[in-house]
Amino acid sequence: MAGLILVCGMVAPAASRTFACPDFLRMHGFLRQATAACRFSAFNPAIVEQARECFEEVGSSIGATEIYSGAAKFDRLAAYRNLDAVCAGLSTKFPTVVRP
Repeated sequence: MAGLILVCGMVAPAASRTFACPDFLRMHGFLRQATAACRFSAFNPAIVEQARECFEEVGSSIGATEIYSGAAKFDRLAAYRNLDAVCAGLSTKFPTVVRP
């Protein structure tokens, strides 16, 4: 989860990007799955736009694989820990990305 924290704060144009698109797409899948499961009310549109750009950059095969991988990681975490605790932790760690 520490890698997710680093990537979230770094939405930047492709030329000045300091993160790898596969990592960003994995984070996006993780937080999108969290948004649905935790019933967050909002998801940062800048993250969505960057994910869209990254998806185009890496292609649908890699992009979809990474997004699904991130979503599966959330599902594993929620199954291992209490869903309410996971959701509370994510809303605290990612206040600029998701909103309860």
